[in-house]
Amino acid sequence: MNFMKRIVQSFLRGPIFIILFGMIFFGIGGGLTYRQMVIQRNNIQVQGEVIAYTPNCDDDGCSYHSVVSYQTKDGIPITYMSSFSSSPPAHEIGETVTVFYSPDNPEDAFIKGEGIIFRIVFMIVGGVIILVGFVFFSFNIRNSILSEEE
Repeated sequence: MNFMKRIVQSFLRGPIFIILFGMIFFGIGGGLTYRQMVIQRNNIQVQGEVIAYTPNCDDDGCSYHSVVSYQTKDGIPITYMSSFSSSPPAHEIGETVTVFYSPDNPEDAFIKGEGIIFRIVFMIVGGVIILVGFVFFSFNIRNSILSEEE
């Protein structure tokens, strides 16, 4: 019983907060990935063309939102500005991209693959933080066992 108590205490000394923090990061990346998969499944897929960039500049430099023109299945022309920006621009002007749009609101759209780097980074960072938390946990258990033997 004393051994289990030491394991719980060593887990609560810090690694649990590191692991929870990592799980939050991983959960955000995973949740956004899942959300995009659901949206892709429920939305209409069409081809669009990148027609321009919209710059987003601050003291650190500029990043660019792709502006895409596409037509709905009903032939209605729509212009969409990506919610994600990148530097350099993610697409070339004139490039054909796959666009998913909501059947209820054709202006509610996104470009296939948009934000994938953001989601992957969140999941990798979260996974690394979780791993670090478990390493600390194992060191705490090892130190508890060693101090118990003394």
